[in-house]
Amino acid sequence: MSDMAFNAVLNDVDSFSYNQCVLLLARLTKALQNWTSKDSSDDLFYSKSNIEHLERGIKALNEGKGVEHELIEVV
Repeated sequence: MSDMAFNAVLNDVDSFSYNQCVLLLARLTKALQNWTSKDSSDDLFYSKSNIEHLERGIKALNEGKGVEHELIEVV
């Protein structure tokens, strides 16, 4: 979200009544609870195969076998 968009949201919230603010806070709390409790298995970074790959890379680096390369972009 850009600074201008965020400021626009703040301006809108500034005109909310107390009850509207309470409702908004309740809805945001519920949304954030659902978001933060997201199962890490949905995140490919934490997949078993990637963790194994990272562990192999750590072992290779510790053994002095690391090879530097450019970032590999996944398409």
